[in-house]
Amino acid sequence: MLNTLPLLFSFAFRSLFMLVVLQAVIHIVLWSAMWNGLLTAPIEVNSIYWHGHEMAIGFAGAAIAGFLLTAVATWTGRPQIQGWPLVVLCLCWLVARLGLVAPLFAATAGIFYWFFLLALMAREVVAASNNRNYKVLAILFVFLVLESLYQYTLLAQSPLLQQILWSQIFLVVVMINLIGGRIIPAFTRNWLSKQQGGLSQDQLPASFGFVDSTATLALIVFFLATLAAIDGRLILILAIVTSSLQTWRLLRWKGYRCLAEPLVWMMHLSYAWIPIGVLLLGFGQAGYVSVSAGIHALTIGTVASMIISIASRAALGHTGRPLQAHPLLTGSIVLIALSALSRVAASILTSNLLLTSATAFWIGGFLCFAVRYIPVLLSPPLDE
Repeated sequence: MLNTLPLLFSFAFRSLFMLVVLQAVIHIVLWSAMWNGLLTAPIEVNSIYWHGHEMAIGFAGAAIAGFLLTAVATWTGRPQIQGWPLVVLCLCWLVARLGLVAPLFAATAGIFYWFFLLALMAREVVAASNNRNYKVLAILFVFLVLESLYQYTLLAQSPLLQQILWSQIFLVVVMINLIGGRIIPAFTRNWLSKQQGGLSQDQLPASFGFVDSTATLALIVFFLATLAAIDGRLILILAIVTSSLQTWRLLRWKGYRCLAEPLVWMMHLSYAWIPIGVLLLGFGQAGYVSVSAGIHALTIGTVASMIISIASRAALGHTGRPLQAHPLLTGSIVLIALSALSRVAASILTSNLLLTSATAFWIGGFLCFAVRYIPVLLSPPLDE
């Protein structure tokens, strides 16, 4: 165990992706028990908001830190962040998960988590004069502000709590839109060029351009309109436009040419949930379906699937292992897709059976991921 700790904190992806897996399984088991009346929270709490925050900021927040603190070394050419900064960050994350038993300590740790992550990223980006990634710092600053607002509104029992929580969820999706728009076409282009040499530019993913900028702007406008609670019919129109633009953007990345490689197509599948979730959320705001359908399409479909897609690739690449899929990984992404479909259907049809199925698919998907990748996270690189 003692020999494992230095390795665990030698790369951000090792320790933080471990926390992602633990949160994915433990939290959903606790949440399911609370939802079914088998477990009672030790303090009075809105369990739905607690669940939403734990997934948007606990689950996704650990994944964001693991990805950014690993990637920033590549972006800047500086050494990997390791050792005590990762220990402090992980301790803050763990304390922040204690909201049901120590809300004030959890709130303080949750805010400091984002502050410290921003400070670490800013040190690396500024030291390398890496101007391209200043926008990442801006996004992390917004995460810090939103987490501060969430904790304040939670402790003050403010009616704005739902808008703040939705803002956090939407910001995670916007970040996936931005980061995904950088890495998905790049990884797709690399795989296509390697497997099918001599392809023309029309056969490769399109470069970033007007469609990408417009789709991103439309996504942000749609989310802001949703938070502002403007007329539901207008939100639905914005949803249709945004979903169409996001679908157009995704198709330009040529994911249909990569069906032979799960490590590539799973990223496209994950991103495809953005236009689906936006459309469902638009119909929800217009009163045709439950808004929960859109929220869960974005959180389970987009966020969870993309975390698995990126975490698996990072774990393999940064430990010197071949970038090859594994049946357990393919099974994991398929099970999470089934979880998203079941959860969306459960929201629309109000079915407890579908809700239970969604929970089972989720747990099964992350157990598959854990069995395959925890040994990788706890093992030294193959070239050592």
